[in-house]
Formats: sequence, C-alpha cells, structure tokens
Amino acid sequence: MNAIRLLLLCLLQCSVSLAFAQATAANPSTVASAAAAEKTVEVNRAAKVVLVEGDVAVMSSAKKRRTPAVGEYLVEGDSIVTGKDGELHLDMEDGGYISVRPNTRMRIVKYSAKGETTDSGVFGLLEGSFRSVTGWIGKFNGKNYTVRTPTATVGIRGTDHEPYVIPKGSKEGEPGTYDKVNEGGSYIQTTSGRADIGANQSGFVSHDKAAKPRLLKDIPAHFRAGRNERLFAGKHAEVQSRIEKRREDRRSEIREKLQKGKSEAESRRKQRQDAVKEKREQKAEAKAEAKAEKKQDGTRAEQRKARIEEKQEQKKAHDRGEHARRRGD
Repeated sequence: MNAIRLLLLCLLQCSVSLAFAQATAANPSTVASAAAAEKTVEVNRAAKVVLVEGDVAVMSSAKKRRTPAVGEYLVEGDSIVTGKDGELHLDMEDGGYISVRPNTRMRIVKYSAKGETTDSGVFGLLEGSFRSVTGWIGKFNGKNYTVRTPTATVGIRGTDHEPYVIPKGSKEGEPGTYDKVNEGGSYIQTTSGRADIGANQSGFVSHDKAAKPRLLKDIPAHFRAGRNERLFAGKHAEVQSRIEKRREDRRSEIREKLQKGKSEAESRRKQRQDAVKEKREQKAEAKAEAKAEKKQDGTRAEQRKARIEEKQEQKKAHDRGEHARRRGD
C-alpha cells in the first residue's frame, strides 16, 4: 500500500504539469501565468496544517515524501494525496481555510501571500475535491486565485466553494470538473465557454474539450459533507472578519524581515570593512616592522664594519710600532 501511494505521489508531480499544459493549451489566457508558476524559484510558505486524519501524504517539489503533522507548514510546490479515509485541513497564509477531502490528488502550484497586489494562489486538482474558504487573495486579488483541472479553470469571487474532479472511468458520477458554491460566487471556464455559479449552486463541464460549462439543476450526490464539516460553521464570516488584520500583520512581518535583513546585511558589510581595514593595518605594521628591522640590520652591519676597520687600524699601528722598535734595536 505504501509503495502504491509513493508511486501515486511521483506520478502526481509529472501528471499535474502535463494536465495543466493541456488545460492552458485549451485556454491561451492562462499560458503565461502557468509558465510563471512552473518557473517559480523562490519557495513561498502556503499553509499551516491544523488537522490530519487517516491516509494523507505530502510530496515536495524535490519529490521528498512525508506524512504531514499538525503545526508544520506546506509550501508552494507541495503535492497532496489522500486515501479513502484521509482528510487534511490547512490554515492558509492569506487567512483562508482549506479542507482536502478523501481520495484526492492536488498540488499547490503557485502561492504568494505577502499582502501585495501580486499575491496569488494557483491550485492543481487532478482528482477528488477540497473545500476552500478564500482569504485576502480571493477578496483583493480574485483574478489571481484559480483552481486548474485537466480540462478547465475554476475562478472565484470571495468564495466558500468546493471544486470536484471525477476522472474518466470512475463510477462516482459523470466524469468532469464540478464546482459547488456555498457562499460568494465562482465560475468554470474553458475555451468553449464559461458558467458563473452563485451561492447554493453547482456547475459542471465534462472532460470533452468541446463541451461548454453549465449550471446544474441540482447539487450532485457526490458532494457529501466531510467528517469535520462542523469546522466550517461560520468559517466564511470568521475569515472575512479577520483577513484585513491578517493581511496587515503579514505586511508588518515582511517589513520587519526586510529591515532585519538590511540590518544584518549592513552589519556584515561593516564586519567586512573592519576586517579589510584590520588586514591593511596588519600589513602596514608588518611592513614597518620589516623596514625597521632592515634598518637595524644595516646599523649593526655598519657597526661590525667599523669594529673590523678599527681592529685593522690597531693591528697596523701595532705592526708599525714593532717594525720601528726592531729598527732601533
């Protein structure tokens, strides 16, 4: 069983990119953003795990598999796979909330929540479902929040919604992309059209590329409440009431981090300058010492030479005296 899960996770990394490539080929307006998502180098923190139940696994963009634990963080690029009894709840960085349902394969393709106009959340959903109460990205940057499925794009307007993908060959219902809206609004879009979905409504588009998204008369039976559905009671209102503060707190956190980074950079720069200055002073001191020692060596040499010359003169004087004495004798 573990080997199968690991294989699914590995396949998810590859199949998400392929599926999104197909989806963006069908919808040219998403090509640039999809490419940017895949090329993102910086790893952004996306969510904090607040609940884990049953069979849940996470694989990083580096294909490192782990079992998530409450309190740890998921980041941009992480993929999530849940088994038939698996459920994962995430407190998103933008103040939103996500519950990943059983039998789901999804990925956090792109995520940035810094309180800026460039904030974005792009999720890939290959199979299964999750419920999402969107935070400040959905409220202030709605066009930057999307759920990509193999054949469609789901967008939102400050929403509590549940995207759902039934793969071909499944007996759960008609294969395709669904979205159910609990509060707010969403839409399902393909190159063939768009369906806008309001509160207490659901929409659908089949995997047929020529099919047009449409509203459904009734909510499909496969939209079943999760084991922890009670946690969503009042969640939309709760999220909306706190996202302004969460957004400003995030901005303050980033400003402090930037300021700390600048201070640390300035400290490192000063340390480098001090080290260079100290090295120069040491070099100058060594040079001066060498010069002084050389001068002393010269003085000692001159003194030795003078002593030798003095001895030579003394010897000459002695020899002259001896010579004169012998002649007198």
